[in-house]
Amino acid sequence: MQIAIIGLGGIGASIGLAYQHAALGDRVVGYDVDADAVQGALESGAIDEPCDSIEACANADMIVVATPPRAVPELFQHLAPHLRPETVMTDVVSVKQPVLAWAQQYLPYSNRFVGGHPIAGTERHGYQAARADLFQGAPWVLTPTPDTDADAIAQVEHLIRAVRAIPMRMDAVQHDHEFALLSFVPHCLAFSLAALHKENPTQMQGGGSWRSATRVAQSDPALWTDLLLLNREATVEWLDALIERLRAVQQALQHEDAKQLRALLQPRSDWYNQC
Repeated sequence: MQIAIIGLGGIGASIGLAYQHAALGDRVVGYDVDADAVQGALESGAIDEPCDSIEACANADMIVVATPPRAVPELFQHLAPHLRPETVMTDVVSVKQPVLAWAQQYLPYSNRFVGGHPIAGTERHGYQAARADLFQGAPWVLTPTPDTDADAIAQVEHLIRAVRAIPMRMDAVQHDHEFALLSFVPHCLAFSLAALHKENPTQMQGGGSWRSATRVAQSDPALWTDLLLLNREATVEWLDALIERLRAVQQALQHEDAKQLRALLQPRSDWYNQC
């Protein structure tokens, strides 16, 4: 089997490295608009051979789309005339409803597309951030529709297990709503805290809590602008809920209400086990 990875940044190149590490004997090819990323993926062993165009990737048995989300609609349109009915496609974009809509709109065999999202990203980006162990033990969400071929799902799940991740299926709407809380809001907070510190420099360096809270502020702002806009409704809903809680904390402080403050700061007893 031949797998084509389109987009050889941190996630795409890591898929190639992890799959090659599985030593299944399949061939992995790749394409990226950045020549340095292609060369880096080739030299690191993430791919066996580069493709000279997006269209050339259509010859593969499976295509993994690992580009920024803003590139996906045009990429689908480039691939569409060249796809074979048996080719399986998947992606790694962390918001699923728009990608599924683009697949339905642009792909001739949308039943062979399986929306996917590995929950394994880091604040680092670019091919230099690729790691063969990035997905080990990580959940990898798939968002098939009622029309998605069972065979296509099975092939993508085989890929996921080969890179040592754990496939799980979820409705795209539920995925986008939950991930807005689990990742999109934390990114908003991290970017905001980093900006606040830049505007108000401190003599002290932050400790562990500061580093934990701001780590993902090193993420690519252009990527996160696109993601937040694509998942804006769910993100706004969670931000509203968070702002309401922060205002309650503020009011408890203003009124020196220790009982209310303690209640607001007390997590559920099972929260730590879930996280």
